Amino acid sequence: MPNGQSDWIKALTGDPEIAALFSDRAQFDSFARFECALISGLAKAGLLGPVAASGLERSILEFKPDAERITRAAITDGVPVPEYVRQLRHSMSGAGSDLLHHGATSQDLTDTAIVEALLKVIDIVSERLDLLIADLDAVEARDGHRPLKAITRMQEALDIRASDRIRIWRDPLSALSDRVPALRLETGKLQFGGAVGDLQALGGNAETVAVTIAGKLGLDWPGRGWHTSRRPFLACAGWLTELSAVLGKIGQDMGMMALRGSMDIAFTGGGSSSAMPHKQNPVAAERLVALGRFNTSLMSAMHHAQMHEMERSGAAMTLEWMVLPQICETAGSGLVAGRELVRSVTRIGEDT
Repeated sequence: MPNGQSDWIKALTGDPEIAALFSDRAQFDSFARFECALISGLAKAGLLGPVAASGLERSILEFKPDAERITRAAITDGVPVPEYVRQLRHSMSGAGSDLLHHGATSQDLTDTAIVEALLKVIDIVSERLDLLIADLDAVEARDGHRPLKAITRMQEALDIRASDRIRIWRDPLSALSDRVPALRLETGKLQFGGAVGDLQALGGNAETVAVTIAGKLGLDWPGRGWHTSRRPFLACAGWLTELSAVLGKIGQDMGMMALRGSMDIAFTGGGSSSAMPHKQNPVAAERLVALGRFNTSLMSAMHHAQMHEMERSGAAMTLEWMVLPQICETAGSGLVAGRELVRSVTRIGEDT
């Protein structure tokens, strides 16, 4: 979430665990892993001796970047990598140090750092998602037999059971959970294209270096850089946005059920009102609706960021950096709120 937000709105809509994955420290750690893997690739290709490579990798991991200087330089450079690499090179000497960052470009490091963060986001979100599905299963086991009035086009329709509505909520979540393995494959792509995307600085060694980097980082090498083809990011953002929308539907339904009264749903622990102490507002349900709408809005920005001009777009990359972490946080926060909401439900459907 943007740093300018109040602490209370961050607490209401943010996700500290996921936000930490996009911090300076997390990004610099990813840069170091990339540079170490690149050194290994250069050694594998015979461009660097094994002893020199080992020493360089050790020095890279020991290197402590000056985050404040990187932040200041990024205002000019538009990206944190040039100053990071300047500092890294300044800290090193000896055999092979002239090959630091050889064949790579800033976007290779930043995109790969985002990929690594997104894979961790998927793990966190997937675990929370499965817990929410289990929570809904428990509510269905308890209340699924209860009668409930179906609502179509804002009007009472036919009689159903609580299990019918719970399944409408749960089944899309289960489908999203089933897609996680494929999502990890689609997201987990190494970015490595060099200055203009064709790895020309590495010549015939490009494939060897790329495959080695991918293996070291546990990523897939798609055969070329994807500097202007943003499918890995779009796939993950789209899945997270779809998740937020499904959660928003659950929140909206429960909020409307609360409006209809205790014959539809009963909660504990609702939010208080400053003017009407008797109220228990369905705050978690409202959060889900707001978060769902927010992520749906952010996804349009991701599609704008898909349109890179020529071989690289600084504007499109900047837009992604602004939007993608927020999509991740919003989806994660929605799952926290979703579990709070479902676990606060004491009954769905009429007493029988």
